[in-house]
Amino acid sequence: MTTTEPRPDLRAAGRGIRRGVLSGVFFLAVLAGLWLSVHDGTGTLAKLVLRPRSIPYLVAAFAANAVGVALTLVSWRALLDGLRPVADVLVAARIYFTSFLGKYIPGRVWGLLAQLRLGREAGYSAPAMSGVFLLNLAVGTLTGLALGLTCGPGLLGGQAWWLLLPAGAVGALFVRPGLLTSMVRVAARLARRSPPAHLPTDSGLRRSMVAATASWLVAGLHLWSLAVLFGADALRALPLCVGGFALATALSSLAVVLPDGWGAREAILMLVLSGVLPWPAAGAVAVASRIICTASEVAVAGGALLLVRGGARRRHSGRTHSSSSRKTSVPHDTARTGKP
Repeated sequence: MTTTEPRPDLRAAGRGIRRGVLSGVFFLAVLAGLWLSVHDGTGTLAKLVLRPRSIPYLVAAFAANAVGVALTLVSWRALLDGLRPVADVLVAARIYFTSFLGKYIPGRVWGLLAQLRLGREAGYSAPAMSGVFLLNLAVGTLTGLALGLTCGPGLLGGQAWWLLLPAGAVGALFVRPGLLTSMVRVAARLARRSPPAHLPTDSGLRRSMVAATASWLVAGLHLWSLAVLFGADALRALPLCVGGFALATALSSLAVVLPDGWGAREAILMLVLSGVLPWPAAGAVAVASRIICTASEVAVAGGALLLVRGGARRRHSGRTHSSSSRKTSVPHDTARTGKP
């Protein structure tokens, strides 16, 4: 008795259906996480929007965080250095921003799974994409904690000394990127594991750290704009807000069970802002920050994914048109030359 193998077109259709279902479930979970992140603060933001004086500050805050989010793509893409095939901007944006939205679902695993699946479609192995994901998480966390030095002494007092550790690590890796390769290989040997399939080039790691630092600096300006709106002294609040946002976001990202560090980041921000604002105003700024960050992140990630889809459709239609032109040109040339 022979076993009938499924037809290739049926297998492809089944894979397409599974991918569609998984994508739908992923984005529904993202929407649920987004609602959880912002539903408690919509009243605060609505009151601000109704005050005309607030609009320039809110627009500036939105723009600052949007630019900061765009720079995180630059940081992540730099870690792909040395991988083949080389990822163009559209491919990199599709992989990164899809997994980026996964942070609104509790647990880091969803963003990683998205990168693994989309990376495989782009021609990258699972071990390579896992390495890039973990390195990106490490670079973002270390640079964020290092910038926390600008507000750490005022917030933590004598306990802020531990922030010197991530700052020292960032400095050492920037001067000697090869230290990362050595540390990873030693750790793999001690754990009796094979070393990662991919480690970034020296220039790639440096570019990633520079872009990550720039992202924190620019994104932190959104908190400064909101703090000034609520009456904080602009000069005094600037380093506190920039460093405090980086520190709060980096620390809250370690709470992997919370969607995008929800709650933990606001608590840290309130402590940071209490140095320049009364406690009720600090709470209002922390809530407004969550709303602004969520709106700008969704706008950047969603806009990028729409551009990627539009670019893919244009490329597909261009290939189809080119193929059609080649097919129609053969009979024309044959008839004109009389040659088979």
